[in-house]
Amino acid sequence: MKDYYSILNIAKEATAMEIKKAYFALVRVYPPDRYPEEFMKIREAYEVLIDDNTRRQHDEVDAMPDVVRAYFKEGRKALDAGEAEEAIRLLEQVVKVYPKFSVVNSLLGEAYLINENSGKAIRTFEDLVSRERNNAGFARQLAHAYAMRGWHIKAIQQYHRALSLDEDNISLWLGLLDCYLKAKDYEEAKKTVLTGLEVSNRKGWDNLELYYHIIQIDILSGDHAGMRQHLEEVKNKAVEKEEERANVAWFLASLAKKIQLIGLSEESTATIDAALTLLPDDKEIKKIKKEMDMEHDILSQIKKLEADPSINSHLAEMLDFERHLCNDTSCLDCRITQFFLEMDVVIEIKSYRKDILRLKKSYPELYEIKKEFFDTALNPRKEEHLFNTYRKKYNKYNKLCPERFTPDDDDDEDEEEYYIPETYRRPEPKVGRNDPCPCGSGKKYKKCCGGS
Repeated sequence: MKDYYSILNIAKEATAMEIKKAYFALVRVYPPDRYPEEFMKIREAYEVLIDDNTRRQHDEVDAMPDVVRAYFKEGRKALDAGEAEEAIRLLEQVVKVYPKFSVVNSLLGEAYLINENSGKAIRTFEDLVSRERNNAGFARQLAHAYAMRGWHIKAIQQYHRALSLDEDNISLWLGLLDCYLKAKDYEEAKKTVLTGLEVSNRKGWDNLELYYHIIQIDILSGDHAGMRQHLEEVKNKAVEKEEERANVAWFLASLAKKIQLIGLSEESTATIDAALTLLPDDKEIKKIKKEMDMEHDILSQIKKLEADPSINSHLAEMLDFERHLCNDTSCLDCRITQFFLEMDVVIEIKSYRKDILRLKKSYPELYEIKKEFFDTALNPRKEEHLFNTYRKKYNKYNKLCPERFTPDDDDDEDEEEYYIPETYRRPEPKVGRNDPCPCGSGKKYKKCCGGS
């Protein structure tokens, strides 16, 4: 496990200016959208070392008692390996000895967030922010935790405060932009990215990531002229700096996929073509192009499914959401929305089975998107397991994010809430192996769902 000085390739005596210079140089090599894991390590090292207090604490780790130091380092390793529960166990032991050691509490908060303990994560980061008002890194962590909970207004406030402390941290600009985009506030998103570009040009740090986002904002807001202008500026950057050609091409290819997801086929085609113009023989970009062609076919099928009167349109809504589901497993906003969509099927499982079976027969590629869920839903023998699984999920998410389960004051007073009894009761007689399958296929149960 490298220490933070090694990650940034700087000496322990490095000045704040040298730390920033090293950070900018590494971000240029490992931009966040292309190298997320590497960038997270670079950002963590930068945020700890740029603040005098957390830098001092980092330097004091070696002075900890042997046992405590071992717990801390093993907790770091566990967190880096994605073993959040083990990291929590180890780091909580360190906090018992050093309750005000901010570097440890910061890592513990990250572990809570990864483990979907968002309440504990938020409390941890709020405590850090209240104790260390001038630490931009802690403000960013709190903003990120708020955003993962779906509290975008609170997140935006924290990102603005963090930027007032350190406007050179690219993560702060990207986090703020992401909040505005999720809130579909494209006007504020554009103001933010333009301000970020002005700061980057004034201070001389790389702004490719900001161009990546402003093109996305242009498309989402319908500013096609702006999109073409900024696409041309990005391509010119690649021409001016040969070393950035690969990153520019990759960003355009990645952006093309995102544009396609929102249904703008003409714009996505223009963007992937721009990427291929820069690197016409790149295997990775050609692969993305092939994936986009496949995604286009999936989108066409979902539109066809939406118009199919023989299948409940809720399945099309569920499958369309899967295309937009983010990859961040700590994002409760996405996971809970996914749960609600699936839960609508689970509580009406008997009536949905025929729809799912028709989906399987008429739209096999769409069925594959959620094959595990659909296979379980079709199998009456797994009904009790499915029911109990979603009852546990309901209790878990209701505890973690109760505001998503309580109707707002503006909602209709008679809005129904999910009722999930504690004890499962079979809604229909047990099916024999030679009986007709309840899914309606016409086959014997043992030759259909009973054979799963």
